[in-house]
Amino acid sequence: MNSAETLKLNKDFKRLYYRGENIVTRSVVVYAQKNRLSSNRLGLTCGKTVGKANKRNRAKRLMRESYRLLSKELKQGYDIILIARTRIQDKKCPEVMRDVRYAFSKLGLIK
Repeated sequence: MNSAETLKLNKDFKRLYYRGENIVTRSVVVYAQKNRLSSNRLGLTCGKTVGKANKRNRAKRLMRESYRLLSKELKQGYDIILIARTRIQDKKCPEVMRDVRYAFSKLGLIK
């Protein structure tokens, strides 16, 4: 993932939290909203309720990999935030990917 494809500014995260559509699944929460760009931008969030640093980093790796595997199926021009829930600790990559795919399909992001 290029640095140009990531959400980093706090105002972008707040805009998605207040104006974006969201879906809650077992292991992740997904926020999405159209942007005025020709590509998707991804933001990852993982709070301290998930666990210590190693568990939070693992959760972000799982979400990032799920997004990477699904990115070819997604419509372009969206800002997307993936938020880890505490249940992600016990999940394997295919389970997280299933939850992310479900959320993307409910939001209408999959072609």
